[in-house]
Amino acid sequence: FKSILLSRCRAVGAIVGAFLILAAALKLFVMNEDLSVSLSKAGRALPVKAILLESDALPRDWVLEYLDLSDRELDLLGLDIGQLKTKLESHPQALSVEIARQLPDTLFISVNEREPVAKVLAEDARRGRLTLLVDRYGIVYEGIGYGAKQIKSLPYLDGIRLRQAEGGFEPLIGMEPVANLLSQTREVAPHLYQSWKVVSLAEYPRLIVKSGFVREVVFEKDKSDFRRQISRLDYIVDYYKSHAYSKVAKVDLTMNSQVPVEQTLVARR
Repeated sequence: FKSILLSRCRAVGAIVGAFLILAAALKLFVMNEDLSVSLSKAGRALPVKAILLESDALPRDWVLEYLDLSDRELDLLGLDIGQLKTKLESHPQALSVEIARQLPDTLFISVNEREPVAKVLAEDARRGRLTLLVDRYGIVYEGIGYGAKQIKSLPYLDGIRLRQAEGGFEPLIGMEPVANLLSQTREVAPHLYQSWKVVSLAEYPRLIVKSGFVREVVFEKDKSDFRRQISRLDYIVDYYKSHAYSKVAKVDLTMNSQVPVEQTLVARR
């Protein structure tokens, strides 16, 4: 009987302890909320002394200017966090945004940005020719803060048509398999990726890659895995380079067991 009574007392004690912890946490939350409300009602301000920014490419000065947070005194409690978040997320380069107050004097901003996989040339009536970036979801945007080396390494897109939309361009169709092809080639055969200059969607769902050694490579669209086709291309390129060919006109990887190489050009010796 004593053991049963002791067991029940322990259970009741655990429940009471959990309730006390929950009550303390709730009280602390209410106190913090009451502090913010009371400070606001009293007309008191909490000056922002520090702005912490986490971003991959977007420069700090650009973000602060875009959100109108530079060159003025800021009240941490008076800032409309939701409005700031919505405004920054409306920029095409921003994939998601987190903005929060860190009492007593810090504003925290974190931007998760799109990762460009290709670039495209466009004409602007006012600014002339522009180089735009495209991510794996087909979102087209002007890149801000990316390094010149990173932009240069991206292949151009061809066989597409940019259509204007509110605040930018309509998403491009077919970019997910393009992104998978490029990322897997960069992983499996980086020497091939470095020579790729253009990816064409003119014959989509087939993907056509133009490079230095092989003028045209035709891939069969695969949303997930291109490794077999990449390995086959790597073997073909190695073979023809080792036999002193200077160029290969076309490699069609959609032909399966048939000979995929067409119109090879032999180097002069």
